[in-house]
Amino acid sequence: MDNKKKAINIVDTVNDIISLGKERGVLLQYTDDEFYDGRIITIDGKKLINFGSCSYLGLDTDERIKNSAIEAIKKYGVQFSSSRTYLACTLYKEWEDLVSKIFGASVVLSTSVSLGHHAVIPVVMEEGDAIILDQQAHASMQEAAQRMQLKGCTVTIVRHSKLDELEKKIQELSIKHNRVWYVIDGVYSMYGDYAPVKEIVQLLDKYKSLYLYADDAHGMSIAGENGKGVVLSQIDLHEKMILATSLNKAFAAGGGVFVFPDEKLALKVKSCGGSMIFSGPHQIPSIAAGIASAKIHLSSEITIRQEALRERLNYCHDLLVNKYNLPVISNPEAPITFIGLGLTRVGYNMTQRMKDEGFFTNLAIFPAVPEACTGLRFTITLHHTFEDIENLAEKLAFHFPKALADEGRTLKDVHRAFRKVAVFKEVEDIAIAEVDKLLGEFALQHETTVKNIDEKLWNELMGTRCTNDWQKMLFFEKTFSSNDLPEHNWSFHYYIIRDAFGKPVLATFFTGTLTKDDMFSPAAISKQLEMVRKKDKYYLTSKLFTMGSLFTMGEHIWIDRTRMDWKKIVMLLLDRVWADQEKEEASVLSLRDFNPEDKELKEFFMDQGFIALDLPDGHVVENLVWKNSDEFVQLLDRKKRYQVRKEALERENRYEVNIVKDASPEDAEHYYQLYKNVSARNYEIMGFELHKAFFENILNHPQWEIIEIKLKPEFDNGLERKATSIAICYKTEDNYDFLIIGMDYTFLEEHGVYSQTLWQSIKRANQLGLKSINMGLTASLNKRKFGARIIKNAMYVQTKDSYNASLIAAMANKKMEAAI
Repeated sequence: MDNKKKAINIVDTVNDIISLGKERGVLLQYTDDEFYDGRIITIDGKKLINFGSCSYLGLDTDERIKNSAIEAIKKYGVQFSSSRTYLACTLYKEWEDLVSKIFGASVVLSTSVSLGHHAVIPVVMEEGDAIILDQQAHASMQEAAQRMQLKGCTVTIVRHSKLDELEKKIQELSIKHNRVWYVIDGVYSMYGDYAPVKEIVQLLDKYKSLYLYADDAHGMSIAGENGKGVVLSQIDLHEKMILATSLNKAFAAGGGVFVFPDEKLALKVKSCGGSMIFSGPHQIPSIAAGIASAKIHLSSEITIRQEALRERLNYCHDLLVNKYNLPVISNPEAPITFIGLGLTRVGYNMTQRMKDEGFFTNLAIFPAVPEACTGLRFTITLHHTFEDIENLAEKLAFHFPKALADEGRTLKDVHRAFRKVAVFKEVEDIAIAEVDKLLGEFALQHETTVKNIDEKLWNELMGTRCTNDWQKMLFFEKTFSSNDLPEHNWSFHYYIIRDAFGKPVLATFFTGTLTKDDMFSPAAISKQLEMVRKKDKYYLTSKLFTMGSLFTMGEHIWIDRTRMDWKKIVMLLLDRVWADQEKEEASVLSLRDFNPEDKELKEFFMDQGFIALDLPDGHVVENLVWKNSDEFVQLLDRKKRYQVRKEALERENRYEVNIVKDASPEDAEHYYQLYKNVSARNYEIMGFELHKAFFENILNHPQWEIIEIKLKPEFDNGLERKATSIAICYKTEDNYDFLIIGMDYTFLEEHGVYSQTLWQSIKRANQLGLKSINMGLTASLNKRKFGARIIKNAMYVQTKDSYNASLIAAMANKKMEAAI
């Protein structure tokens, strides 16, 4: 598979999401104002109360800070353009001393927190160290940490604030590593939850090798003596701890600060940190503003401002939760409030409604939150009056049910998405009966075995669209049940929706199964994860509820798109699927395989909170009307004719080819080992190995075939002549499904065993008089030589857990490497 293509895919997805938000007027907006007062902004000529600012203490418009910046420009100009390694401006030393006084420790100032991470982390973390990232740690820290792998650091991810998982990882990593760093945020930016720093300090004291690296950007100024932040309001600066925080948000100046437990380490970072040496210095007005803000922080005024903010936060939370019973997901102590909405389209609706009412709020969508966990996010600052907060809460309560109703949704969406968030007050559980009430004129048939569906009907609806006919589904039900291991036991769900006249308008099937989280990640990452799984078999695995199954290809859903109300019908399906996903306790939901060029369907699924991912290319050979190999070759272009003749046809006389009718136990075991040879090398699509029962059941099924390919005696020098390769295929009335291959790699180069297996499968489909052969995924170059047409497929994925959302995003930015 093309790893570059996979890396681009999620970037395109995020771009689609942002572009759609821009089109709908809720993202990438500009203000029209000629001046700011901190409270009111103007967008497209409309005045809005700004509930999107991170200037929590209202210092961004403070006259003292503004005048300090203005006077500094008059005296020193707008910049002092020199590397700080050589020379810093006059004001810099004063600012540094004041900030150091705030924290009572040695500090290093940076032009931004993100740039600072890239300077500090490579200096303080060394070869032989291990880095544990909280899954929700800020992206800038994750990026800087992942670069440390090149310096010999081990990087891993743990679930958000899961201390039991963290301690287990500390114990495991401490054996082979000098130091183990835990990287966290002090206040997380979406739900405003605080890191459990008191408990982390206990671990710091318990484990000599453990060190803490914390970014308290959203906590700065709003808590603690001198406004030194949320983290240091709860604990003292530990001797094995480095704190980063922002001077851009509540501090209202610019840049970032890094706080160190000893002066020598601070000097080392200042002297050796890349962006400290090579990037430009702070701008003069930012330094002067920082000096003025620091003086405010070192006065009693900061405590007054902190208390004023707390009063507003308490008032807001009391209104939202106790008066209006809104689904508040966020931490009531943080200046960040998150109202759970569920589906993305409800988020667009609600954000626009609040804008129409005169309030600017933020839409929280993937990748900032999991796909199904869209919410309305807003911040409280000292610019807001209590009347502003009261009006906002009143309008939120008024429009929340209307936004849900507009989109045909209910509070159950919110419950389904956020039930695992600790601060969310749960509503009643999802009941299948409630979902069924939404059907109206339609009837939904749901079965957990295909035996309850008429065979002819199923084949008419689904069997002709792919090779997933009634008999094949029955085979899968038998094969993937009552097995010893969880990955070999699937659940099956069949859905048929009918209109008022009993006519089917939709049909599909889903399976529930255990999968590896790196299924479609770059091969290099999967190789490393498989090394970990030698000791921990189920490391980074999740329960998946997927349309189709792991071993089926083609169209897995039929929708009557001629109907004007087809989207309503699909929504009825999704409501039932979401309910069954809850019962399955599956954290990931996927819909596949769709035409990625179907923009109408893509936008529809994105509105329901799904993200689009490209699947590996499928391949199908459709022209099977030829009498011999010469006629087949003439169907190919000149270059492919040469390749097929050289790699397959000229070597065909070296092989004996048999359709296995009856296999001895020894032969069956050999076939299984050939399959395992391929499975062990296949890192392009990561999955669990099939169990032997699969192969045993195939031998006794009339529609499954095993094509056995064996070298003739004169070409096989082995002591015992056995099959060189096998192809496991499924035949229907019209199609042939080349599903599994097994090979002896000893004969790959000299005898072209892979190309021969492809050719014999195509030849067999021709002998059976079938219309097409599905050649499966991956190995595109080899399959296209034989005239296979490429089929582009998209998958739409939705997760309920930010951990799984992180892993999906990892397919693009290589963050999966940090999970190793």
